[in-house]
Amino acid sequence: MRLYPKDTILFAKSGMSAKIGRVYRTRQPAYVVSHLAALAPIGMYEPSYLAHWLRAHPPSKLIKDDAYPSIRTSEVSSLEVPNLQIDEQRRIAAILDKADAIRRKREQALALADYFLRSVFLEMFGDLNENPYQWQSLPVAMVLATDPQNGLYRHSSDYGTGTQILRIDGFYDGYLLGSETFKRLRIYPAIKDKYLLRENDIVINRVNSPEYLGKCALISGLVEDTVFESNMMRFNVDPKKVNPRFLVDQFRSPYIKRQIATSAKPAVNQSSINQTDVKSFIVRLPPIELQNRYAKIVGAKDLADNRLRGAVGAAKDLFAALSQRAFAGDV
Repeated sequence: MRLYPKDTILFAKSGMSAKIGRVYRTRQPAYVVSHLAALAPIGMYEPSYLAHWLRAHPPSKLIKDDAYPSIRTSEVSSLEVPNLQIDEQRRIAAILDKADAIRRKREQALALADYFLRSVFLEMFGDLNENPYQWQSLPVAMVLATDPQNGLYRHSSDYGTGTQILRIDGFYDGYLLGSETFKRLRIYPAIKDKYLLRENDIVINRVNSPEYLGKCALISGLVEDTVFESNMMRFNVDPKKVNPRFLVDQFRSPYIKRQIATSAKPAVNQSSINQTDVKSFIVRLPPIELQNRYAKIVGAKDLADNRLRGAVGAAKDLFAALSQRAFAGDV
């Protein structure tokens, strides 16, 4: 492992295919692991300018299409980077650095909002494993309005058009992702009605790799009919006993994740839980008024997050536009 100086440009030449080609710049001397390649800029290039140029012209385009995708350092070194005057490189780099800093600060604000919510949960309810406030503890079965139901299985030939279907890649961290990514399925109306998701349903992943088993989300804000796939189950709770947002966030806590891991049935590359397992999980039940107060805080945080995501998207668009103009000689 070799020590490289500050301002070395690194790129991922092998490893996870989704990360191959990503470009980094060292801010201090650093040792470089084997899946990263290093380019030490010579005097003709401003390091920040070179890093921005490589991000705008990603080395991932050089990936060899084989069973072990990778990029050769020699091919990246041979890329023709515009050799502008060093003062011009620094001017372009300064503009792009400022635009990139705006994007990063907005992304950091989103991360801080998530940290804030975890802190609020801990402050209001304590460590659920230790249960310092002695909240009532009951199995999930005692708070259900509807029993868990496994989702719909259909052959791949039925996919393409028709009704939206929620799959396990359509939700994360307690929330649905954008419905524009949902696939569509051709089904009869009677089947659709049986598997139709409704406001405040809870979905939970029942089959997945161990680290994602039990991933769950609250159904909210769907604008068109949506059914759900077979590797998850859905249920609904009695709102007089438990707030569904509070329950979903409790399911994301280490306290419930430990119960999920204990109940998991291992198989090749995946694990599973069943309806009986979900109904047997012991949940903490603070007074419903306190749960509802927490849900209002979450709602306010979600509204702020939506504004921040819009701001992050705008910052990314600005940075992409500036990069395109900068390397076309138009800034």
